[in-house]
Amino acid sequence: MDIEGKAAVVSGGGSGIGRAAVLELVRRGARVIVADIDEASGRQTVDLAGAAGGIAVFRRCDVTHPEDLAGAFASAAEHFGGFDIAFNNAGIGGDDLFNDETAQWTRMVDINLTAVIDATRIAVREMRRGGKGGVIVNTASMGGLLPMPDSPVYAATKAGVVNFTRSLAYLAEQDRIRVNAICPSFTDTPLVRRNGDERVEAVAALVGGILQPEDVAAGVIELIEDDSRAGAIMRVTVKGGRDFARDIRPY
Repeated sequence: MDIEGKAAVVSGGGSGIGRAAVLELVRRGARVIVADIDEASGRQTVDLAGAAGGIAVFRRCDVTHPEDLAGAFASAAEHFGGFDIAFNNAGIGGDDLFNDETAQWTRMVDINLTAVIDATRIAVREMRRGGKGGVIVNTASMGGLLPMPDSPVYAATKAGVVNFTRSLAYLAEQDRIRVNAICPSFTDTPLVRRNGDERVEAVAALVGGILQPEDVAAGVIELIEDDSRAGAIMRVTVKGGRDFARDIRPY
């Protein structure tokens, strides 16, 4: 897909990978709905997009509320006449399953997996109505491809995103809607930095380095532009750069 002149909806667009993707999209001529629960950071992304000569509009969105997700896509129709790209990126981490007395792990499932499913459902429905096809990119993680003993629920949600995305490859032929996922390794985002700089540096040393949000955004752009990719799972790591996980073929 040629991004110039297209419209996109980016969840979690207020910071980190989402913000980097918004800025890369507007540099390529897209107009973007910045959907985020944090109004201050979301509006800051909009300001940065404007300073770069782009067009972006903020829409407050709690991705655990289906009406908010629907509202974000409706906002694209209101401001831009529709949308061509959905980047379902909002997510959280940091589960401590066996010491969690308040069932906070369920919120991780709601944000990282259920909201991605729901946003994809809404986006596909609207893209079908538009009849032009489109591209959906879902944020997973290398933790969706490898075990994470310290964060088993996080790993489970991201593995769910991976197989959910793979299972929708058929939409490319049926509806001209390409659904792909991106699996970054450890990335330097405000969410990660909440664990403290010392912890961040320790994990970075363990996994061989730390990605910048712009590294991941470049992968998102590649998935949008490469019309040959449907149901693809892109890995982004410091050591390996960008490559693709092996396709799982049905029996």
